[in-house]
Amino acid sequence: MKTVAPRLPESHVPRSRLTEALEAATSDQVILICAPAGYGKTLLLAEWASRRPTPPAWVSLDADDNDDHRFWSAVLTALASSALVPEGSQLRAIRVPARPSRDPTFLAAVVNAVDLLPGPVPLVLDDVHELTAPDPLHGLTSLVRDRPPSLHLVMATRSDPPLALGRMRLHGEICEIRAEALRFSVPEAGAMLAAADVAVRDDQLRLLVEQTEGWAAGLRLAAMALREVDDPDRFLADFAGDSRAVSDYLVGEILACLPADVLDLLRAVSVCDPLSASLAAALTGRPDAGEVLDTLERDTSLILSSGPGRIWYRIHPLLRSHLLADLQRRRPDRLVHLHGQAADWYAAAGEPLPAVAHARRSGDPGRLARLLRQSTVALVADGAHRALREAIEELGDRHVAVDPWLALVAALVNIEGGTLGAADGHLAQADAAWPAEPAAELIGLRELVRARRVSLTGDPAVMVDVTEGLTSLDEGGLGLAVMGDLDRALALVTVDRQDEARVIAEGAVHRARRSRQGYLVARGLTVLASIEGTRGDYRKMVEFAEQADEVLPGVDWTATAGAALSSILRAYGALLNARPHACLELLGPALAFGDDPEEPVNAAAATARALRGAALVELGRVTEGLDQLRHARAATADHPRMTTTSALLAVLEHRAATLSGRQDLARTVLTWAEHAVGDSGEVALMRAHRLGAMGRLAAAAAALQPLLDRSVPVHLPWAVAEAWVLDCRIAHLGGRREQARTALDRALELCEAMDVLRPLASGPVEVIDLLTSLLGSFGSREPVALRALHARQALGGGARPIGLTDRERAVLRLLPSQRSFDEIATDLSVSHSTVKTHVRAIYSKLGVNSRREAVDQARGTGLLFPAGEP
Repeated sequence: MKTVAPRLPESHVPRSRLTEALEAATSDQVILICAPAGYGKTLLLAEWASRRPTPPAWVSLDADDNDDHRFWSAVLTALASSALVPEGSQLRAIRVPARPSRDPTFLAAVVNAVDLLPGPVPLVLDDVHELTAPDPLHGLTSLVRDRPPSLHLVMATRSDPPLALGRMRLHGEICEIRAEALRFSVPEAGAMLAAADVAVRDDQLRLLVEQTEGWAAGLRLAAMALREVDDPDRFLADFAGDSRAVSDYLVGEILACLPADVLDLLRAVSVCDPLSASLAAALTGRPDAGEVLDTLERDTSLILSSGPGRIWYRIHPLLRSHLLADLQRRRPDRLVHLHGQAADWYAAAGEPLPAVAHARRSGDPGRLARLLRQSTVALVADGAHRALREAIEELGDRHVAVDPWLALVAALVNIEGGTLGAADGHLAQADAAWPAEPAAELIGLRELVRARRVSLTGDPAVMVDVTEGLTSLDEGGLGLAVMGDLDRALALVTVDRQDEARVIAEGAVHRARRSRQGYLVARGLTVLASIEGTRGDYRKMVEFAEQADEVLPGVDWTATAGAALSSILRAYGALLNARPHACLELLGPALAFGDDPEEPVNAAAATARALRGAALVELGRVTEGLDQLRHARAATADHPRMTTTSALLAVLEHRAATLSGRQDLARTVLTWAEHAVGDSGEVALMRAHRLGAMGRLAAAAAALQPLLDRSVPVHLPWAVAEAWVLDCRIAHLGGRREQARTALDRALELCEAMDVLRPLASGPVEVIDLLTSLLGSFGSREPVALRALHARQALGGGARPIGLTDRERAVLRLLPSQRSFDEIATDLSVSHSTVKTHVRAIYSKLGVNSRREAVDQARGTGLLFPAGEP
């Protein structure tokens, strides 16, 4: 329906002068048809399309296309459906990412794929004015700006799109057809009236054209009215003196002239848009409803059929709005009754989403409650949480509080949206209204809701215990098994039972795909992404998370717990690949999820905040980033959490504290990690970093050894790569060049295998110097070495730093802390005079005369807070 040109009504008047103007546009010009509603823009393009040897690709835009993913999916579907696009074209294989208009790689892929087509392809974008969101408008701008010669872009809109129209006019890149050109001339208006079997005198025709100013919709509606009136002169005289909006006047005249049974049918079907003949028959009680709609389409342009087989009808928006308002004013009781009939029809047709939408308007809480009981699983599986939330709000607490099923549905919706306080309240309502002999389905739903609630706390022991029985939920009955399996798999990930988790999650995703349960497929992919993240395959982690975002785009996904997890995993992957800007951009859904200080703590919010803090540190905003990291750790301090989460929070904050010279905070984080994580590779890494920063290289190497030989558990696989980078630095400073090279090779191997760059890109300057000097000798790992150096350059760490000794660096890091020289000496286990000697050397090398100047100069040159200095 969106990608098919509307069918021309039999009474359509060809407008050769306009179609010739369209054909006259050169191949490098964008065609813009811009005029208010009712000027015949769509029918003009439909006529032009019907005259072409091969129909153009067509997209009818609507408000839903403000979802960027939906917009680009429609564009690619239209292009791929064109007979001008070969079967093997790359256009048929391009996947749409979560935010396509902000993804340069995707935009370039679209342009390149179109550019490779064997011939020009026209693309019609109808109703461009419907696009108001920044992302699709940005994408449209990019498409217009970068369009290849093979793309002939045609746009119809009620208002100018935000394009550089002035520049395009100056360079002859645009062909415009505006309202003035679209106005019907007197001969064209005469042809329209004749096609409608309306005979008027020449003076009457000229008066009508003058009063309508050639407005196509006004002329059509007037033609219908004139066909029924006894006195055309009086009609035209009244019309000429009427100051009301033309559309309101003519719609009223048309409705007054329609047969009563047809008018009654139109009023009844106006509650649905679009509608099929079967639905129209159900609403009106008339078996011939489809035939009546066909007749109205044939005789007027007030109703158009569309979609495969032309089985769906849409009433002209002006007419439909008038009918609905009239029905609401005259027969509000009938209006709610019709909504109830529509709800029942959609429910019987197996379409719960429109069924619930109409049930909400039916004024019948009982019907709405019954539909929710019947459709809960289907709606949740499809990700229709917004519709469920609106339905629950429509019922109100009076109905929800006394119905345990509805209370549990309300709790589930709130959990998926991150409002855990409200979810806890609804769980309490369900318990209070719990029946003495609950049905098995009700028990299953309560177990599932409790598991979903626990999954957001991050407490592994409770998660595993609560989800123990979920895999036995009866899929053949209520259909909860897939949901239960996904929660069980996620719980197993938290206790390092990844192999079990993968088997369960893969099975759940397979069943969800088979049942076309989009939301559960997306959630399952995020679970698989989590599994790969704990295993250290960060490339697969990101791929699964990206696939999840593509399965179910839009607000039904972005405002859910699944999207929050996907957001975190993709941002985590960006951070590990030394792309802090991308990390910050990807964190949007996760940071918004449950972002309310009054809400109970959830693990996703804390992890998202920590990742944001780490990205800010990488970008040089150390104080701000450190504040985020401290808050993330503090928010979870008194709550059970995954060991992996604790390890991540600790390692990220410890590095930020070290960068900012906050040795006291670094010690605090290390102490917290020793308690929260225990004897682990991450704790060993933090100890080694701290000792290395103090110049105690032998002690740092000894602290690092358990991580290198894997004699302690490791919760963050990439920490092993960072350990080898640190080992390289220690060996290099100790003059053990061969050992340094071995450690660097091992770091490169791990970074390549795990698809991470951060350990090297953010590595110490000594390691970067060594890596640079050895370029050309890494064999198959040369690409990852180059990528790491390019990432380092992008982070601002590419300039060769001023040569400071290791001890001078250690002193420099402590200068921003405002400690006295005695306190610095105590921290570094050296004498007061030694610190003063190092400070004088620092001043000399930086060309400054004070401690403040030294700090400012070090920051400016990347010595104090370089992206790569541990």
